[in-house]
Order: sequence, then C-alpha cells, then structure tokens
Amino acid sequence: MAMHEVAIAMTAVAVAMSLLSLFILLLRRAKRDAEVLFAVVSGSLALSLMSPWIGDAPAWIRWSVAIGGSATCNGFWLVSRALFRGEQGVHLRHLLLAVGVALLIAIHRGTAMQANASPSMLVVAIDAMLTLTSTSLLALSFLEPLRGWSMKWTPSERRLRLSFMVVYGSSVLSTTLLGELAHAFPTLAPWRAGIVALCASAMITFTHLAFRYRRQVPAPSNHRDRPAPTKQAPAPCEDDARLATLLKQQLEVLQVYREPHLKVAELAARLGTAEYRLSKLITRQLGERNFNQLLNRYRVAHACKLLAMPTAVDNILHVSGESGFASLGPFNRAFKALMGITPTEYRTACLKGEPPQIPNGELHGAALGEYPFSLDGGTLP
Repeated sequence: MAMHEVAIAMTAVAVAMSLLSLFILLLRRAKRDAEVLFAVVSGSLALSLMSPWIGDAPAWIRWSVAIGGSATCNGFWLVSRALFRGEQGVHLRHLLLAVGVALLIAIHRGTAMQANASPSMLVVAIDAMLTLTSTSLLALSFLEPLRGWSMKWTPSERRLRLSFMVVYGSSVLSTTLLGELAHAFPTLAPWRAGIVALCASAMITFTHLAFRYRRQVPAPSNHRDRPAPTKQAPAPCEDDARLATLLKQQLEVLQVYREPHLKVAELAARLGTAEYRLSKLITRQLGERNFNQLLNRYRVAHACKLLAMPTAVDNILHVSGESGFASLGPFNRAFKALMGITPTEYRTACLKGEPPQIPNGELHGAALGEYPFSLDGGTLP
C-alpha cells in the first residue's frame, strides 16, 4: 500500500477520533471548563484535518471549514491552562486572545484558497502576526505544566505534567520539522500528513486520560493564583457569600456530590479557598455536622429523583452509584437516616403514586428553607 493511501487512512481515523471526542464531551452532563474548551478544539481539529479533502468543494464550504478549523493551537492553549490551573485558569482576556488568533488563522487559510492572487502588504503582515502568535501559544502550552512546579505535588501529578510535555512537545516538534521538510522535498508530503494524523490521535487520547485523572484529583492550587492582599479586605460576610455561590455551582451545576471519593480538601482546591474556610462555611453557615453530611443530602435528593421516575431502573445499586455513593451499605444508611425509610420502600411508594412526604417539611433536621440554596436545584420529590 502506498504511503499516500496510508496517510489518508490515518487521517480518517484521526477525524473519527476528533468527532468521537466532541460527542463524548457534549453528552457529558457535568462539564468542566477544560472539557468544554476541548470539545471546541476537537470539532475544529476534525475540520482542519478534513480541509485537504475539500479542494473542489464550493467556496462557502471551504470558507466554513477554514473558519471552523481555526481553534487548534489557540484552543489547546486554553485547554492547557484549564487543565493545570483549575476552573479559574481561563478568563475573558484569554478567550479574546484565542479568538483573535482564530481570526488570523481563518484569514490566512481563506487567502491561501486564492491561488492566483498576488500577496498584499496586509496579507504578509497577517501571516507574520499569525506566525508570532501561534508560535508563542505553542510555547506557552508546552511550558504550562511547569508553572508553579513543586516537589510537594503527588508523584502522579508530576507524571501527568511531564507526560503532557513529552506527548505535546514531540507532536509539535515532529509535525513542524516534517512540514518544513515537505516544502523542500514534496515526496515527504504523505509522511507529514500521516504524522499529523498520528499526533492528533495521540493528543486526543492523552487529553481524555488527563480529564479522567482530573475528575479524581483536582489541579493543585498555586499561591500566585491568589489575589494579593489589599489594605481594605472585603467583609467576611461578602467572602462567605461569594464562597457559597461557588459552592452552589459545584453542587448544583457540576454535581460534584456524584463523585464517590470527593474530599473536602479537593473541593476547597477547586474553589480556590482554604480547607478550613470551606469547612467553616459548611458547619457554621449551612448548619451541617460536617462535609459528608452535606454531600449525603445532595446524594439522597438525587437518589429520590431517580427512584421517583417510572422508567428508572429497579436496581438500587445502580441508583446508589449514580447518586455518588461508593457502595450500597452507606447509601441505605444515609437514605434511612435522612428520609426515615429505605430506598426500596421509597421506590415502591412512588410507583403507587404516593411519594412519601418529608417529615415536617424537613430533611430530617435541616430545614430546606434555612439553606442559602436549595438541594439539587429544587425540592425533593
């Protein structure tokens, strides 16, 4: 089989992996910033890889692909920031910079489609700016794992960052070198296309593995991310209100309570606060005995919704896992303690059209109205 045919097959595989990555991330219910950004990168990468196949397509299709495929190196820079800095790693200024680079890429590819057009000063200037910005973003993405490097990090965290540098660095280096060689030696063009597809597949696979790790272990906080102390610190009540809002987002939007091994220290790191501050908010402001008690209320509320669904599975173990409990025993105990009946009894009553009421309008001791936010975004069934 000729190398040209091999390159086409490898490119097709890379396109399929990009689209699969996009669909997996879009279908995920609780999406983190890095996952949303990589969904955009995956779709853009698929279009970019397909661009050599649409040379004879109508102009509007070629322009659509040129614009849609412009979130690759700039988009992955945002992904690297969110992956290694946490949920607060990407701000509006970073998004605006990435969008600006995307416009440069789209203009560059659009002008490249006009083969007979003579280059203008504007086009040359745009190409120079694109070379400078894209090279800078590639370097920033490569160096992102080294930011705030600490031997206090766990060995798995250090391995993740070093592995990223190896996979990402080798991908950028090999595709760049082969790109220059292919210009000088056209016979190498199929090799370059095959290597580009291989590197794209490798980065997609690695990034999804990194996301899987991040769902278990959040990015370590860095002291440089914390705001510098000011002479007039905000009032404690304002700090508590802000922290409560962030906690509400983690619980109601991202549904972190469904992570069975979530620790208070991990959630505090995601919120960018100290563990003692989060514990203080939970015990003093929310009136919970501890962090696990708060999680169990959300988990039981989620389980109640599943058990009340007529088409829900009858397997209580499945409901337990979907609600964030590591095993069936703790689920049954927590459910009985909070609801006064077992999950099976609750399920049976719901199927009869007689869902049990929460005693005295409370969830066994914690009045829902006393919370600054509701359980699971609403009332219990």
